Amino acid sequence: MLPENYHCHTHLCGHATGTVDDYILTAIKSGISELGFSDHAPIPLPFREGITMDPGTVEHYIGLITEKKGEYSGRLQIRLGFEVDYPLWGEFDEGYFEDRRIDYLIGSCHFIDEWPFDHPAFVNEFDKRDIDEVYSDYYSILETLVDSGLFDIVGHFDLVKKFGHRPKKDHGAAVERIVKKISRKNMSVEINTSGLLKPVGEMYPSHDIFKIFFENNVPITLGTDCHSPELVDYGLQDAVRMIKKAGYVKVSGYSSRKRYDIAL
Repeated sequence: MLPENYHCHTHLCGHATGTVDDYILTAIKSGISELGFSDHAPIPLPFREGITMDPGTVEHYIGLITEKKGEYSGRLQIRLGFEVDYPLWGEFDEGYFEDRRIDYLIGSCHFIDEWPFDHPAFVNEFDKRDIDEVYSDYYSILETLVDSGLFDIVGHFDLVKKFGHRPKKDHGAAVERIVKKISRKNMSVEINTSGLLKPVGEMYPSHDIFKIFFENNVPITLGTDCHSPELVDYGLQDAVRMIKKAGYVKVSGYSSRKRYDIAL
């Protein structure tokens, strides 16, 4: 049995394939206990096209996942979430941050200013910037994301490494400062397996950062960041082995924005 996958997308974001049922049935077949849908909350045009759902789709998405919760009750625990870009763009109604129909919110940084640094079409921008300034800017945004107190889970902690660009300087002090804040706020950080499929070739976070999570008693969730049904369980066995070897005996689940433990 696999405890969970709390980072799944749907066709509503514009760049995922398959139906919601396809993801659910794959999770059941894979022995996943809890499946969390956390599709991309809307951001403004022109950035939104093919990247996130639009504001008019949010209620449809909530209704769809809520319907599937009932339909598959007894076969799979389904959770409803959103992956929300930070800094906030204003397109995701602030009322949803208090909406208890939503089980959890992942806060993620995909933009530095208006540069979508993790988008393959904009990867050449790395060549025009000082890599340590990029990392510094990214971790600064991540720290304000944690300070905001808006989210339950921090998404793909070191996403900035996606295309294999490594810093020249040590940013460990910033990482440790952020992790300590996460621990004090009782937030979770996800172990995201999708990095294994990217040029960087490793999970988010790196092994060194993961050790800092454990040393600071930071709760974790597991997610594959899947945009197609066949990746629902991708890398989860490896992630479970890794966290058990480190000493974790549980991961976090969420219901109506309240965290609970799932034993490994």
